[in-house]
Amino acid sequence: MSPFQRLALFLILIPHCTLLSAASLVGQPINIADHIRNGDRFMGIELLGSLSLRGDPALAELSGLAWDEDEQLLLAISDQGRVLKLAPRFSNGHLSQIELIAAHPLQDRRGKPLRGGWSDAEGLTLENSANGVRGDSRLVISFERHHRIERYHPDGVWHSTLPLPDLLRQRGYRPKTNRGMEAVSLHPLHGLITGPEYPPGNQSHYLISTSGRTWQYQPKEADGALVALEALPNGDLILLERAYTSIFAPWVISLTHIRAADLVSSSSVTTELIARFDSGQGWLIQNMEGLTRHKGMYFFMVSDDGNKPWAQTQLVYFKIVEE
Repeated sequence: MSPFQRLALFLILIPHCTLLSAASLVGQPINIADHIRNGDRFMGIELLGSLSLRGDPALAELSGLAWDEDEQLLLAISDQGRVLKLAPRFSNGHLSQIELIAAHPLQDRRGKPLRGGWSDAEGLTLENSANGVRGDSRLVISFERHHRIERYHPDGVWHSTLPLPDLLRQRGYRPKTNRGMEAVSLHPLHGLITGPEYPPGNQSHYLISTSGRTWQYQPKEADGALVALEALPNGDLILLERAYTSIFAPWVISLTHIRAADLVSSSSVTTELIARFDSGQGWLIQNMEGLTRHKGMYFFMVSDDGNKPWAQTQLVYFKIVEE
């Protein structure tokens, strides 16, 4: 094989290979508030550590998180069409560091890395991730722009396409452009639940299950957008909402709660505020887009840095304090 042939083969294989040659520590401890420190209580949460993730290009534009209990790994997906495997480290119950184990490109059904608008992975949930069996976890990913929900293997290999609820194919509900399905979660009773970042037209904000059930809700901010969704074992939902209008306005990130009983009894549900982070009130929090439950009522939350040099990929660990 000539040097040119070897080079050509190398360039062909690069996209299909893990992006890391060795695991690396990528967390830098940060403060995300002027007035709140680790261990402090704020509204309905207790803050338990914050990191800025840096040192590898795969850490850019993270938009979805999921905890794999069987593998003891935090999985993340990015707008660039990657799945990352991360191993968090704790000290006295606080998030102190994180290790980037691997990063894989998400592939299409022909085994080619996703490109362009097809790679815009946003929402993430897992199947078979807490059944006591290692190696059988499956990623369920919602995509923006080319709106779809796909099932993947943890190494980024495509598994199957899941059917969308019929309602999402109707003109008045069909997600539009870059404001589509940013959130997806596997609910113990209702199956997969998703919802648009912003509803199309004059629709109210809504969630929808793959069985076709819908629930309308009111975001906490006038310009609030749904960016992540997490179903709890008891059937409750935790929503991550973001409000941002311009560089001259503050970021406002809200965590809200929907009771399982409301999902059963009503098509219009109330969200209860857990915590509100306002960058105009001393919070250094940025564009939070991913949320997952770790264990009990402990959660990870991650920001999308937009691949901008001045922004951070922030990973925040916290506990929802139950009254």
